[in-house]
Amino acid sequence: MANAWMPEAERIDGGDAHASRGIGAPRAVWTVTGADPDAWSAREEAVRLIAEGRTVHLVWNPSSGRIAQILPATRRGTPTVGATHVYGSHVDHGDEGRVCLVVAVVGHTGEPFTEGPMRGLAAVLDWLDSWGVRRDWPAGPPGVDLPIEVRAREWARGGHFGHDQVPGSTDPGPGRLDTVPLLATGGHRRDRHPELAPSATV
Repeated sequence: MANAWMPEAERIDGGDAHASRGIGAPRAVWTVTGADPDAWSAREEAVRLIAEGRTVHLVWNPSSGRIAQILPATRRGTPTVGATHVYGSHVDHGDEGRVCLVVAVVGHTGEPFTEGPMRGLAAVLDWLDSWGVRRDWPAGPPGVDLPIEVRAREWARGGHFGHDQVPGSTDPGPGRLDTVPLLATGGHRRDRHPELAPSATV
């Protein structure tokens, strides 16, 4: 059973956010806040993101291991993680998938957080696992420019993505992460069936 609110995270009210009846593979999108993790806490960055209208699901400080949660998994973040036009219709890719969980890491694009301590990561991954996000990075490590058709094809598979890998995104993303140790942390949930939407507790 998946918890809409991560038990290990400090809960911070991000205000109203829309829910989406998205279908398709669950996804996690990784980005960075642009702040020094040794100077700014997860809570401080969460409060700043809320004030700027940039609500995400989790704000994680890999230096301290502290995690703040702004939105439940059943809601969608703002603004869009990426958008394109398909057959003349505007598509917000953050509304796709049964969940699209955005993790904002306190750090800088130019200093990949996978090169430093990643305290608290196991809890983050276990929570994403519980929502059926498979431990795979289908588009390859972020920080490499990909054609839009490649982004769209890999995005459709679900899994983990850098913000720069979302179709239509202009965000620089989390930088050149080493995705192997990032996804290898903690236990893999081999019994998870991604095709089944987990039941949520709030």
